[in-house]
Amino acid sequence: MSSKEENQPKDKSQPEKIDKKTPKYIGIALIAIGVALLVFVFYEAYLSFLNPGFLNLLGPLNSSQSNSVPISFTAEALVILLVKVAFLGIALAAASTILSKGVELIK
Repeated sequence: MSSKEENQPKDKSQPEKIDKKTPKYIGIALIAIGVALLVFVFYEAYLSFLNPGFLNLLGPLNSSQSNSVPISFTAEALVILLVKVAFLGIALAAASTILSKGVELIK
């Protein structure tokens, strides 16, 4: 290096040296968040399995008046089911992405 380069002040645009343990701690935090989200998703899926509330919209299927269920009730039950499945799918994808980023940071 020439003497001119040594006397010039350092450029502030370059970030300072980051501690080597910081990404590891962030990775551990992301893993904890990802696992917590995964547990939440599986818990919600388990509760939906135990109590499928959308089936109550269909009413009693063994009614003496008719064996048919109105299409509006069936459509409403399907929409509720699709919303639940979409929510669980999006939450599962987010949790697994966060978890994988946490594992990458630890490596």
